[in-house]
Parts: sequence; C-alpha cells; structure tokens
Amino acid sequence: MTLVTNEIRLDKASIAYAALVALFTGSLVASNYLASKLFTATIFGISVAAPAAVLAYAMTFLFTDIISEVYGKKAAGIAVFVGFATQVLILAYNAFALKLPHAPFSPATPQAYESVVGGSAPIILASLTAYIISQTHDVWAFHFWKSKTGGRWLWLRNNASTMVSQLIDTVIFITLAFNVIPSLMGLQALPLTAIKSIIIGQYIVKWLIALGDTPLVYLGTHLVSNYIGLKTIQITGLYEGKEEKLTRTL
Repeated sequence: MTLVTNEIRLDKASIAYAALVALFTGSLVASNYLASKLFTATIFGISVAAPAAVLAYAMTFLFTDIISEVYGKKAAGIAVFVGFATQVLILAYNAFALKLPHAPFSPATPQAYESVVGGSAPIILASLTAYIISQTHDVWAFHFWKSKTGGRWLWLRNNASTMVSQLIDTVIFITLAFNVIPSLMGLQALPLTAIKSIIIGQYIVKWLIALGDTPLVYLGTHLVSNYIGLKTIQITGLYEGKEEKLTRTL
C-alpha cells in the first residue's frame, strides 16, 4: 500500500523568503504595541522625543530591502501586502478580545487590559495608513535607483529609498497616531508643537538607523545569497513571473 501525501518540499529560496517575511512581519507587529510609549534622548546635543517602536519599525525597511535585492520587486510587494493583512487581522483580534466578558479572577483588570489592547487602535490605524504609503514607496524607490544605477551601488538605493520612505512614514504616522485619530475618537491628543518635536526627533533616530543598517543589508543579502547557493541571483518565474537575472556589487 502506497501512502500518498500532499506535502510540498520547500527549496532553500522559499525557506529564506519565508524567514525574511516572518522577520519583517514580526518587527511590524512589535512596533504597533511599542509605539504607545514615547522616550526622550539627547543626540549630538539635541534633545529628541520618539516612540519606543523606532528601532523595530526601522528594521522593517531593512528586511524589505534585502527581499527586494535578492527576490525582486514583486516578492517585496507581496511581503508588504502580508504585513498589511497582518495588521488588519490584529485589529480584528483586538476588537474581539475587548468584547469578551471579563472574568473576575483574571490577573489583568479590564482597565489595564483595555489600556494595552484598546489603546493600540489609534497606533494601528495610523500605522496602516503610513505603512502602505511608505513601504510601497520604499519598494518602488529601491528598484527605481537600482534601474538608474544598472544594479550597482546597493548602498545608494538602500539609503535613498529608506531615508525618504522613513520621512514619509514618520510625518504621516506621528500626525495621525498622536493628533488626528485621537481627536476623532475623543481621546487625548498631543498639541501640534509636540507633534513637530516628535517628528523631528523620530526622523533623526530613523536617519541614523538607516545609515547604520547599510552594512546589515549587505550582510543579509550576502548570507541569503550564499544560503540559496547563488552569487548572481537567477529568478526563473517563482517570484517575478518571468526569467530575470539580477546582478549587484556585494
């Protein structure tokens, strides 16, 4: 008797892609819950304020740039869509959890639970808007600069795409999350002077992280390429829908 299964054997390229999308999505989800806390720091003598999610969210651009470089524009777009769908799903989970009756012996009080889970709603709504705009721009800009430079200078397309996308994301997210959406929901909103300070502070931190992640993009691209077993990436239709050869300077 022969046992027939529908198990599909994954190749290394698929495994690496799934791992990168998981890291990307994990960083994105973490940033939604970390963003409600603001911190202050002094950088080069300048006092800045930024959400605690600044590192986690900045890392999402690192992962999409690695995906873009190794797998192409379509694969990066799929990762962005998966991240968007994940955030929508989290919103639904949050709404469901808040509607459930609270047990009197629950270790978390209703107020404490709602402050953590319900309080993230403005963050997630703002994140969804800023995310889809900035990440779509990041993927587009990365491949725009890649085309303009003939596949050379990974550092240029990494920084040119990320720094502009981070600015777009910061302005949209901070304004919506801490002023516009709270005002519409009847929650406490920060004044515009504070919004401006947070935008400047967060972008300074993100700009420094973007500069610092360039070696990580090279390292990540190198490690994934070696794991797949390719120096020059040959895409045969799995991700781009056509055969395409990508070259780059590592």
